[in-house]
Amino acid sequence: MRDSDRSTLATAVSPERMERVLERDKQEIEIEIQIEQLINSMRSEKKIKERAESIKKISRKYYEMANGMVEDALYSEAIDLYTKSISILRKLGNKKAVDSYFNRAITLAMMGFPKMALDDLKLVSKSKPPKADVYFVKGQIFESIGKVKLAERMYNKSLDIDPSFYRAAHSLENMHFR
Repeated sequence: MRDSDRSTLATAVSPERMERVLERDKQEIEIEIQIEQLINSMRSEKKIKERAESIKKISRKYYEMANGMVEDALYSEAIDLYTKSISILRKLGNKKAVDSYFNRAITLAMMGFPKMALDDLKLVSKSKPPKADVYFVKGQIFESIGKVKLAERMYNKSLDIDPSFYRAAHSLENMHFR
């Protein structure tokens, strides 16, 4: 086959990207085995701290794999992995996966699902201490859907938390020049 005969699909998949996808698939299988072992060990009351650490590690692995999916523009797959990260902590660890909720919100916003993104950010904004970037992202979403007053309020809230947050100040400044 000549180079000019290659389909767009063949040229879109690089060997490096394919290797990353295969590696993530392998990691996901390993994680699922760890989860199964963890669930089986939950029948015993021993080693509670060890189990809690295992749950955090598994959640973090899903989170990191999802971040890799975002880098490869595989947004739907990333959403699935962020959701698994959230689920494992909520079901087995009884904790909130703030980083996974935050990154899932950003990914949902990029995919054009602002309401779902705002729902995730609402959960993240309840965590202590408050984070300026959460309100900044809310401002970005509100601005993108034309809710300028809400966007301005979120940028100001972001600056209340971190007065040196350049991106929030810059976004607020740009809003006033329109």
